[in-house]
Amino acid sequence: MIRTQSLLKVVDNSGAKLVKCIKVKKKSGKAYANIGDVVLVAVQSLRPRYGRRVRLKMNKSEVHHGVIVQTRRLFRNRAGIGVSFASNSVVLITQQQKPLGTRISAILPSRLRGLKWAKLAAMAKKII
Repeated sequence: MIRTQSLLKVVDNSGAKLVKCIKVKKKSGKAYANIGDVVLVAVQSLRPRYGRRVRLKMNKSEVHHGVIVQTRRLFRNRAGIGVSFASNSVVLITQQQKPLGTRISAILPSRLRGLKWAKLAAMAKKII
């Protein structure tokens, strides 16, 4: 479960490395987010640039929207199989629900495909 002030790892190539959760969106009063929920995040650290021609899409302390794709908390699918991940991770998106990056370097749960995030599932390295 992701609450405000939680540090999250960014698993896409948008340029951010570590973000902090500011607010959980569209949960009607609940203070935590699970996989597939939209959160408002602030960029804490950036990935290093390799060469001058690499243009970053963001700067430090900018505010973006993100989708939770991995949590350390165990969740079960309909078959009863439990899945948990090593870290709490997020993929950054625009306000129009489009991904900022072009690649996702993480294994995503298949639950995202059913939660209107099929575009993220298509960009992922692997789906379990």
